[in-house]
Amino acid sequence: MMKKIVVYSLITAFLFTAANIAMANGKNFKDAECEGRDFSNQNLEGANFEGAELDKAIFKNANLKNANFKGADIEEASFEGANLEGANFEDADLEEANLMNAKIKGANFKNAELEYAVWTNGKLCGAGSVGSCW
Repeated sequence: MMKKIVVYSLITAFLFTAANIAMANGKNFKDAECEGRDFSNQNLEGANFEGAELDKAIFKNANLKNANFKGADIEEASFEGANLEGANFEDADLEEANLMNAKIKGANFKNAELEYAVWTNGKLCGAGSVGSCW
């Protein structure tokens, strides 16, 4: 019985720690209203922006490695020069966002709205671009 309690306690502690690591570091912006906020040059690695309102936010040169933007509204935001490696943009609205010179290796753009976004190489995404820039 003691082994089960110890294992359960360790698993619970691990899950609690993993789920709250972003919040403990002041990086939990889930469902937050951050329209127009300037996050330039900040270390937001692993931050949680799920469902956040981030229209016209500025993430210029920010470290957003492994950040979660699932379902976030990020229209006209600037990610110019940001580190977006491993970031999750699934179902996010990035319409007219600026991703110029951003590092996107391993980033997830599944079902993300990219219409008229400026891609990493300066290419403008075409009308109706969802999940990829064309």
